[in-house]
Amino acid sequence: MKKKLLKLFVILSSALLLVILIFFTDSFGSLVQIINHIKPYWLAAGFGCMVVYWLLDAVILHTVTVTMHKEQRIRDTVRVTMIGQFFNSITPFAGAGQPVQAYVMIKDGVKPGYAASIFIVKSLLHQTIIILYSIVVFVFKGGIFSAHIPHFYYFFILGTIINMLFLLFNVLLLYKGYAAKKILMVLARLLSKFKIIKDPDAAQKRIDAELVSFSGGALILKKDSRSLFILIITQIVQFTFLFAIPYFIQLAVENHRASFTDMISAQALITLISLLVPTPGATGGIEGLSYLFYGMFFRKGFIIPVILIYRLLTYYPSVIFGGLFTVFAPEKPLKHEAEVKQAERECVPEAMDDDTQESCEDQRQVRKKRRKTSEGRL
Repeated sequence: MKKKLLKLFVILSSALLLVILIFFTDSFGSLVQIINHIKPYWLAAGFGCMVVYWLLDAVILHTVTVTMHKEQRIRDTVRVTMIGQFFNSITPFAGAGQPVQAYVMIKDGVKPGYAASIFIVKSLLHQTIIILYSIVVFVFKGGIFSAHIPHFYYFFILGTIINMLFLLFNVLLLYKGYAAKKILMVLARLLSKFKIIKDPDAAQKRIDAELVSFSGGALILKKDSRSLFILIITQIVQFTFLFAIPYFIQLAVENHRASFTDMISAQALITLISLLVPTPGATGGIEGLSYLFYGMFFRKGFIIPVILIYRLLTYYPSVIFGGLFTVFAPEKPLKHEAEVKQAERECVPEAMDDDTQESCEDQRQVRKKRRKTSEGRL
């Protein structure tokens, strides 16, 4: 409960801080000016980019999932996507998003090994594209940003190193089974602390059985070059929609038009570097970095109100709509466990682990002895 209150405090404090800065600095007059002259259709276009970002995230997740779990439905993927948006927004480094998403998928009937593999592949794709995207930006636009932003090269190098470490971590999970097992055990214990997994010991036994599915799922996608190509293109387009949001804000509040490529380049670098900030939704870091970069495109008095508008179009909708999906989306019974229990009742060895098979064999032997005893009496 204390952790939840702390996260809520951080989220609300970031919004409150922006409001205070607006009202107690010269930005208040700029905010009034923005409200009087704002072009709402451009703001609607910016929010539309955020909606497309969510939808493309669902497309990426669904494309990865159906290569391993053919029965996955698109509406289930959308639900999992929005639940992930919520937990990514309220946890440091977006740490709880994917474990919770994997758990929801398992409840929907995806094998635990496949669920883990799906999100490792998705993370690998995400980190690879954001690094390559930012390197391309650095090559073509680095000189422009270094001329306006103090210590730009240090920010870029440090952000790239941190993202590379996350990328290598995901590669390790895919290609080193023992490492995957250790990480999955840690995730199981983490989820048990949130009371999402009630029996961590049983979960660990299940993880051992599902590691074969984990490695097999990654191999399936690796062989599917067409799906990989679609995923890469979709991920690039998804990031471009997200990075384009400040451009539409600029069109909504400023009279001049900035360069589209410069603005999406700036937002790409903000996204890369913001991973350094260990707060829910990179709160504080996003605002600080945005203040540095947005000075190139907005009047000084407009910067803080623009940051607030950006967060109102991106971060807070993820919390609100993702929270609604988390609270009100109907849960499914845990199909995988239901199938195991049915197998236990019917004694179907192919659907059970080794321990359960031994128990089932014992039951057969007991029933066999009873039949012989009954026949002997007759």
